[in-house]
Amino acid sequence: MDSHRITALIAAAALLPPTAGAATAGLAAADACSVLTAAQVSAVLGVHVAPGQHVVPDAHSSCGWAPPGDPSLGAKKLVLTLMSARGFETGKTPVKSATKLVAMAVGDEAYYITTPPFGTALSVKKGDSYFQVRISGFPEAQAAHLEKAVALKLLKGA
Repeated sequence: MDSHRITALIAAAALLPPTAGAATAGLAAADACSVLTAAQVSAVLGVHVAPGQHVVPDAHSSCGWAPPGDPSLGAKKLVLTLMSARGFETGKTPVKSATKLVAMAVGDEAYYITTPPFGTALSVKKGDSYFQVRISGFPEAQAAHLEKAVALKLLKGA
């Protein structure tokens, strides 16, 4: 993917309206599928995605957006997970073969976890709200930039 396309995708993530995340207080109690729209996720990923679907039926804490159909492991997709404080803290201790990197200037505290072959995810704490953004289908560094852009927009207005 050329640098102009990468810049355009990051710019699209930056254009997410602040109301996309309402505020971090809304993240704590919201259905993850109500936090972003398919149009907003499509703008970030650069591909048309279907409406968000709960990753586990009847569990509203995680929502995934992907192109219609059955996406492959390498397909472009975004998963938003609303976390508990315990989940956030547990994630700080990566499992074997995973690596952790502190993310600067995101919320009160944030870190990236990279787990082959699943890629990188950004976990964020702001006040009493915790969430994780995982974007796949991009090179690792680009996915991390997009995850950070989405997280910053979700935090805006808090």
